[in-house]
Amino acid sequence: MGLREIAEAARLKAAAALAPGLRDAPATAAQRFHLDAPGWFASDTPPPESLAPLARAVWGNHPVSGRYREAPRAVEPYGLVLKAGVWYLAGRAKERLLVYRVDRFTEVSVDTARRFDRDPAFDLAAFWAERSEQFTRSLLRTQVTLRLSPAGLRMLRHVADPAALPEALASARDDGTVVLAVESPAVAYTQVLAFGPEAEVLDPPELRALVAEAAARMSGLYAEDARGGGPR
Repeated sequence: MGLREIAEAARLKAAAALAPGLRDAPATAAQRFHLDAPGWFASDTPPPESLAPLARAVWGNHPVSGRYREAPRAVEPYGLVLKAGVWYLAGRAKERLLVYRVDRFTEVSVDTARRFDRDPAFDLAAFWAERSEQFTRSLLRTQVTLRLSPAGLRMLRHVADPAALPEALASARDDGTVVLAVESPAVAYTQVLAFGPEAEVLDPPELRALVAEAAARMSGLYAEDARGGGPR
């Protein structure tokens, strides 16, 4: 993030003030805890060039200017978040707190001669959790109606998107019918198949037809096993 020298100086000052038994705590912790943010199959790409100047600006409360998606932008940077290998900036622009992808910033300039006043009530973790939930819910544009068995109801929290789970559980009827928000029909198809025989699609008809076709194909694959013939 371009803050190695600042962080090292702060570490040395802190270590000097600690009791001897605690001075080795950072090294001890580093041998026991490690953050590997990217997913298993994500490419190991270098951090974006704009990360270092933005990190310095966040550290010093300095306003920045640059281009974001080719448009000029002036931002008061509040914090940086690393999510699944992608860096995001939480910043205030025109009195609004917004989220930006760091790799979409270019021509970043840090105004080290000025400092902005941070909102003392700002909580980066809480802000990110709220915006993440809003973003996830904005993707859930489709609804499907399912009839779940008792086992299917227990599986729901493992199959449904976490943002869709509270409303789905609240919609549950005595017969196991639930209304589930999903990102798209294609995602709904994958989720319904994950339930196996513990879910029946009631609506929309197009999804019910797709699942019925998949069930028929699967039945054909295991027909010999049902008759005791084993795999073909």
